[in-house]
Amino acid sequence: MDNIVSIKSLAQSLRMPVFEAYADYVKPGMSIEDALTKLMTEECARRHDASVKRRIRAAGLPNGKTIDTFKLVPSIPHLKEEQIQSLLTCKFIENGVNVCALGGSGTGKSHLMAAIGREAVHLGHSVKYLRVSDMLTMLHEASTSMRLGAMMKSLLKVSLLSLDELGYISLTAKKAQFLFDVIAKRSEIGGSIFVTSNFEFSRWESFIGDKILVKALVGKLAGDSVILNMNGEDYRLASKKK
Repeated sequence: MDNIVSIKSLAQSLRMPVFEAYADYVKPGMSIEDALTKLMTEECARRHDASVKRRIRAAGLPNGKTIDTFKLVPSIPHLKEEQIQSLLTCKFIENGVNVCALGGSGTGKSHLMAAIGREAVHLGHSVKYLRVSDMLTMLHEASTSMRLGAMMKSLLKVSLLSLDELGYISLTAKKAQFLFDVIAKRSEIGGSIFVTSNFEFSRWESFIGDKILVKALVGKLAGDSVILNMNGEDYRLASKKK
């Protein structure tokens, strides 16, 4: 009994709940080596799962948008299964390649972005998901309180920066410059960006307002990127039909 109490007390001190509950994992007659292997394997799995959950929360990824709940539907004809499977390997992150998902409202762009982000976290990559409008507001507020450098650093250090809903609102000149700065600086360090927009590149001037800036921004973003054409019928309606 004393040994049991000691094991549980030590396991609590070491924050090893699997070892604390060792009786649930160790079967009678197991050798010491087999018992330790079983406990360490389960403890590693628990820590990995806990780490993934923490990093998903830190990434700000929306709930429920996983690859298992994403449906490839005929109403979005240009999006192919092989494109999705290639993105799920997250090799594009390792190679510093960007992804641009362009198409009308409700075609699954945000869902696919979030799903790829989750897979990236599971594979050990750091991810940050932000709506473009939120990111630019945060940068603007940081610039007025001497925190712009720290904010920019946080956007540069992640493996994948996921920027959702580009083009939903028109940008002021200052916010357009912030957007360019983020994309340009990540381009310089080879950091991947995943962007969704309802508008093809030729229409970005309508919400950015500066033709020269748009040309430079698109050049940085799309120069080495995977372009997903996600035009088609509303994804949420079409997926219910399948």
